[in-house]
Amino acid sequence: MSKGDIFLVDDNPNNLTLLYGILRNAGYQVRAANNGRRALETVTAYPPELVMLDINMPEMNGYEVCEKLKAHPITRDIPVIFISALDDVFDKVRAFQVGGIDYVPKPFQAEEVLARVETQLNVFRLRRDLESKRMELEHKQRELEASNRELERQNGELAKKNEELLRAQARTNLVFSALSDVLPGTVLDEKYRLDDKIGAGGFGAVYKATHLSLNRPVAIKVLRPSPGNDSPEALSRFRQEALSASRLSHPNAVTVIDFGVSSAGIAYLVMELLEGRSLKEVLQAQAILPLQRCAEILVPVCEALAEAHAASIVHRDIKPDNIFLHAGETGEIIKVVDFGIAKFFAREEAPEMQGMTETGVILGTPDYMSPERLSGGRYDGRSDVYSVGVLLFQMLTGQLPFKLDREAGPYAIALKLMTEEPRRLSEFAPDAPPPIEELVARSLAKDPDSRPTAREFAYDLDTAAGASSRVV
Repeated sequence: MSKGDIFLVDDNPNNLTLLYGILRNAGYQVRAANNGRRALETVTAYPPELVMLDINMPEMNGYEVCEKLKAHPITRDIPVIFISALDDVFDKVRAFQVGGIDYVPKPFQAEEVLARVETQLNVFRLRRDLESKRMELEHKQRELEASNRELERQNGELAKKNEELLRAQARTNLVFSALSDVLPGTVLDEKYRLDDKIGAGGFGAVYKATHLSLNRPVAIKVLRPSPGNDSPEALSRFRQEALSASRLSHPNAVTVIDFGVSSAGIAYLVMELLEGRSLKEVLQAQAILPLQRCAEILVPVCEALAEAHAASIVHRDIKPDNIFLHAGETGEIIKVVDFGIAKFFAREEAPEMQGMTETGVILGTPDYMSPERLSGGRYDGRSDVYSVGVLLFQMLTGQLPFKLDREAGPYAIALKLMTEEPRRLSEFAPDAPPPIEELVARSLAKDPDSRPTAREFAYDLDTAAGASSRVV
């Protein structure tokens, strides 16, 4: 394999023969011409990596040949080493002025010739590679600029669509707000009378109502007909809340009585009427709760979730809003409510429920959402356990496990929750027993396999809280 392609230009055959032998023996490919005109034609047609050029030649001297080489776009970057018996400083200066990069005097010394040739070839190749990389970088830069322009165009279109969606949602919210205020007194399917509006959420409004034939108080949730929530898919999701909750027969899960769509097109869900307040209201009044009180609330929550997970149901939205402290006849009863975004993860899932959420659309509250949910990956009941772990951290400290910048946007928040480790419980609750800190850490593990089950969480929390109360 040749070490390089060199072109010799000299009218003296003895010089050509000597240089040819030195370079060939060193492993170079060598071509030659005995005058400037022939050299220019050949070098332009088949450019070498280096030209060694004699100065004193008939018809056209070396200076003229070099000037023409440097003026042509194909040959201007080829390095030129001058060779001559002339040793005057003026000759050397003139050689560099016309574009030469080095000078080899006669008589030739093989070691000097090879050293100068190798050095100039290395410099030429480095420059050539650098220029190639520069051109490649410029090409990629142009591609990136084009991509950025296209992204800006798409972002502009998305911004317009988002503005349109926000305006549509605002109009729908106004209409639904007005409708929900006038619905009290309405009778649904001649069975249920809406009496008083008692709450509202992302999917609808909740009313205190009366089951007319039984004269029994109930709670009725009416579906909010908002964009993305006014389709057969939304009604199917609403129906799923009824099916998910009705499959649970547990005292700590809200009881669902009925589901229907009225003749006027109002989708509704009938549930037991709860009296009391949500965990969110409790934490607003008292940000930090004692460990024993946390156990009183979260152990029943875990027991209800364990029952749900055994029935192949994941709640997917465990948060303070969806835990209710019901004031029952026999005392406080903890209730898990709003299975409206629960999802069956077993194979017996009903066909009309499959694929109900479009790819990339995640339902839930990011603050309490597990990493696998945020990333759109597969999940099971341990995703709910993660949410309970966040709740326990919050109830003991008044803080969330992650410090979030609300102005960073949903994607930045999701990335932080998926990649960063949570803060340690002991930073904010130094008196918390070590088993509780260890339980929270396991519950917030990025790997679902490292988390306890809901039943294990309930047992460990109850055990640690009981031991703590005995110490006190």
